[in-house]
Amino acid sequence: MSSRMSLRLLAGAAALAVAVTACGGPAQSPGGSQAPAPQQAAPGMPVTIDHALGSTTITAPPQRVVTVGWSDQDPVLALGVQPVGTTEWFNEQPGAIFPWATGAASGPTPEIVSNAGEINFEKVAALRPDLILALYEGLDRSEYDTLSKIAPTVAHSAQYDPFGAPWQDMTLTAGRALGREQQAMDLVADVERRFVAVRAAHPQWAQLTMLVMAAAEGGTYQVFSPQDPKSRFFAELGFRTEPPWLGARVQDNVATVSAEEFELLDVDRLAWTSDPDTMQVLRDDPIYNRLDVVRSGRVSYFDYTTPPFPGAAITFNSVLSIPYALEQVVPELERMDARR
Repeated sequence: MSSRMSLRLLAGAAALAVAVTACGGPAQSPGGSQAPAPQQAAPGMPVTIDHALGSTTITAPPQRVVTVGWSDQDPVLALGVQPVGTTEWFNEQPGAIFPWATGAASGPTPEIVSNAGEINFEKVAALRPDLILALYEGLDRSEYDTLSKIAPTVAHSAQYDPFGAPWQDMTLTAGRALGREQQAMDLVADVERRFVAVRAAHPQWAQLTMLVMAAAEGGTYQVFSPQDPKSRFFAELGFRTEPPWLGARVQDNVATVSAEEFELLDVDRLAWTSDPDTMQVLRDDPIYNRLDVVRSGRVSYFDYTTPPFPGAAITFNSVLSIPYALEQVVPELERMDARR
């Protein structure tokens, strides 16, 4: 996630040219200074949002929002705003809008402006946005500067590593940026109540350690860090997701465990957000199948490539995907409880 293709940087100058052509410059007074048009301030506006790459001031409720953060379309849609541009992370859903978000979508299908690795700055500029959100992203300084010259841009939170902010933080930040802070607070409270209800119904989960698995390749296994959205999801269900050995091994949001150390994975539960090919690799892996947690059937596999996309909903872990994920995931975990 931290490395970026050079094309993202090379596109910057062209994007700015498009922005100037499409949007034009601000009105100038005869003396050369900007002459702002008088307007009545909207509630909550102007607002200044601090983030990892500086601070951004938004003067009026945005009407044309582009989301370059990989899951940022979800809080924007939940707040009643249809983005004009979105980022396609995986699965190639129309406009990068998954089933859990279609009910909140309205208007034209958003244009895809990024593939979760390379931002098309020219496309962003051509959409004439008045706000760019990069909350679940890891923009570098050059990318941020390029986007900021197109429209006010809010980068990821300074309080967390890139791709590590909780869904609550991203929802509330989107709400402030859109002038809909109270609505965002209400949405967060509603989803948190759902988690509270699940924990109350399953107090036994608080005594169990759950590792959320990332990959198995080259004789190693990878576990998502507690700050990853997928681990956060299971933690909010009540599970423990941070055994003592995990923290010191985390790099780029995952911890690597070698085949020689595979016994570290023998915890109460394992969860995979995976595709069928990965599941088959695991079934054929003799080391993995020696784990007691595997032999006793305490592993859940949540497919993120096939409808109804339970693994994708966990992966997004957004204000819209969480209620959908709860409907898919909780029954599976309950079935596992019944098998013990």
